[in-house]
Amino acid sequence: MRGIKTGGRQPGTPNKKSQEIRELIAQHYPDYNPLLALTEIATNPENEVGIRYQASKEVAKYLYPQLRAVEVKETQEPVQVMIIRVEDEETKKAIENI
Repeated sequence: MRGIKTGGRQPGTPNKKSQEIRELIAQHYPDYNPLLALTEIATNPENEVGIRYQASKEVAKYLYPQLRAVEVKETQEPVQVMIIRVEDEETKKAIENI
């Protein structure tokens, strides 16, 4: 049986290890931006196509929302199709204007 959660980190607070790693990278590479680094890899024509493709996929995650499958549900009621033959010119014009 699970109890009620009390204490712990607040939402959005990085864990201690992640924060230490960020600070260490910032000390040694103050201008480092992983997204820019991936973009450079993706756009460098000297890199293999597979490497450029993987880098592009990673960059795209930050630029575009991920598409999800959409489930199509049927309605409970059957669809009715009515075919009406209209021979009266006045009625034909009235239908066309709808």
